[in-house]
Amino acid sequence: ATGVPPREPVRARGRLHTVGIGAPGLIDPVTGELRNSTGLPEWHRRLVAALQERLPRARVIVENETNLAALAEQRDGAALGRDTFVLLWLGHGTGAAVVLDGTLRRGASGGTGEIGFLPVPGTGALPSATDCTGGFHSLAGAAAVVELAREHGLPYPETGREPAAAELVRHAVTADASPADASPADATRAARFLDALADRVALGAASVVALLDPGCVVLGGEVGQAGGDVLAARVAERVSRMAPLPTEVRPSTLGGGAVLRGALLTARDRAQDELFTPPGTSAHPLPPAGGPAASERGPQLLGDRRAFRPPQRNALAPRTS
Repeated sequence: ATGVPPREPVRARGRLHTVGIGAPGLIDPVTGELRNSTGLPEWHRRLVAALQERLPRARVIVENETNLAALAEQRDGAALGRDTFVLLWLGHGTGAAVVLDGTLRRGASGGTGEIGFLPVPGTGALPSATDCTGGFHSLAGAAAVVELAREHGLPYPETGREPAAAELVRHAVTADASPADASPADATRAARFLDALADRVALGAASVVALLDPGCVVLGGEVGQAGGDVLAARVAERVSRMAPLPTEVRPSTLGGGAVLRGALLTARDRAQDELFTPPGTSAHPLPPAGGPAASERGPQLLGDRRAFRPPQRNALAPRTS
């Protein structure tokens, strides 16, 4: 995902100041470089360098896509007003973004939230340093969700309007929430599928709750959004039995679009910070004419506190953390 205004010629709007890019994998916390691009096509691995070559005066910001989704959910979605929460990404892959006390936590190597590698029961194997097969990803990734639906007799979706895993979950939620509109057999299959899916998702959610005490877990990605309140309630009930810490479980309100929204917010925030900061005090000034190009500076890493600024609160309003 890139934070570039869609369908608008850049030249008509003047010089492009900042570009935000969301990418899977690890982002180096020092350089902002995409360090682990396993499984990505070759053109994707060169995207940052290509943008810097074509836009030498623009600032290129690289961020993990799950972190961008968390930013969007905090500013405009399910985590609105919270400065402590975890976003559990459930889409083609799995991941987590950890925000504690308003700060995005990255870890020593930028790998905080690689929950797909979390060892879990029920996979018959253990993940390795280079492959998350056998980890949480094998239970909650899109392919695993589709296979789980097949095991419970849910028909494979044919519409193609959204990813298959999300469509299967959405249809199951509809059948479970409105059993009068479905056959008894379909409603039963849907309920059992959602129960089994919640069992799996809760393993990852309960793990982060026990370690981090975030108070709120947002189920993000296409599957999290498709599951809505029905899946979130099932996961919350299971987490409450496995972890001693009170935790809300909320469905994403932005779904897969959260990554693009987060990239746009990131680019806008950084541009505003630089354009409206008094001269001589900017932490990340643009180079003067004839100065080093963006390609020489390297991609910029999204600033922690700048990115996760909670909305302004009324001074008398109770604090949510």
